[in-house]
Amino acid sequence: MKDSTDKIKYILIFILAGTLFSQSTFAQDNPQKVRVSGFLEYLNNTWIPDNSYSNYGIDSWQNQTGIYNRFNLWYNPSANFEVYMGMRNNFVFGPTITLYNHFFQLAGTDYNKLITNDNGYFNLTFLITNDDAYALYTNFDRANFKWTWNKFELTFGRQRINWGQNLIWNPNDIFNAYNFFDFNYIERPGADAILMELYTGEFSSIQLAGKLGYVQTTRDTSALILNKKLKLTTAAMYRFNLWNYDFQAFGGVMEDDITAGLGWAGSIAGAGFTGEVSWFREMNNFWDTSGVWVASIGANYTFRNSIFINFSAICNSGGLTDFMNKADTHLMGSFATMFSQNLNAKNLIHSRLNLFGQISYPATPLINLDLACIFNPYDLSGFVGPTANFSLTDNIALALVGQIFWGKTTSEYGNIGQMYFLDLKWSF
Repeated sequence: MKDSTDKIKYILIFILAGTLFSQSTFAQDNPQKVRVSGFLEYLNNTWIPDNSYSNYGIDSWQNQTGIYNRFNLWYNPSANFEVYMGMRNNFVFGPTITLYNHFFQLAGTDYNKLITNDNGYFNLTFLITNDDAYALYTNFDRANFKWTWNKFELTFGRQRINWGQNLIWNPNDIFNAYNFFDFNYIERPGADAILMELYTGEFSSIQLAGKLGYVQTTRDTSALILNKKLKLTTAAMYRFNLWNYDFQAFGGVMEDDITAGLGWAGSIAGAGFTGEVSWFREMNNFWDTSGVWVASIGANYTFRNSIFINFSAICNSGGLTDFMNKADTHLMGSFATMFSQNLNAKNLIHSRLNLFGQISYPATPLINLDLACIFNPYDLSGFVGPTANFSLTDNIALALVGQIFWGKTTSEYGNIGQMYFLDLKWSF
């Protein structure tokens, strides 16, 4: 135990020293060619398990601490060329990590392999050191260069291709789906891809993109191995403006599916109005299936007193109307909501329908209060997320976050329990 404690102390000192050194070093470079930003973040998580975990001897609160460090580096050797590197150093430790390691083994997988799993064509996630109580790993989620010539842009490497329009669920985002509950990963994951964009007008463009990445296919429970297969996603998109609305339409291939979709963003009577619709049909069984439709729609409005409200709904025609995890025997079913490794635009939800509501209010210029809710009307499970954000200084922020799940054990959001976070972040 003492060895683990000593290692944790050394790692914390190393991360802090590295952050201070990098900030002072890059600040001396030519600001016209080199830009750097990042943050150092302390995130404490207290998990109150659902009562169903008492059958497994888990009947007390669990705690986990994370130290997260990010560096963003842009280098512009000329006006037409840019190199962008972004990396995350992640150090997680505490009793919850020990519990996760044990719990994931019961389900036939390895927690450390799960959190360091890199689905990109290149493995840019590295486990540095770990034991049952902690893990330190590094991930490069951006590593690309961009070349610009007149109205043409080419970006090659690990990048984020953002085709989403809705604020919550993005069925059009076939390259970079993200997990809503991973609230402190604001940069969102990247993909090993190539993106070409030609601007055809002031508000119109044509994009052609392709990525190679891995998806989990099977799980070797005897060796706790995640078996993966290389998949291609490629599509073309046309964006244009009509009737003061931004429209987009695309078609292509996402992994094993032919896909097509459209999206829009505009306003009605001062309220934001967005939507996305995507269609997926398996290539290998094209004539035997009718395909799957995933659609999301959203509306948001800011009142004169600065209260912001946001409503959204998502429908998956192939989603379940029953209890989605009723065959699960290790209480891991609902945790797939938070730990899914194969999240994509086709399976943003596994149920038929989810509803979302949010209200946000700046109580003072330095304090913002937020409440978000998700509800599954079929199994009556859901989520409530209260958040309070405090701006302590120009570059130091504090957030208090709650993630409260409810529902029956085998429901979409049931048997997770409650999670509370204290998030302190210094940005530079």
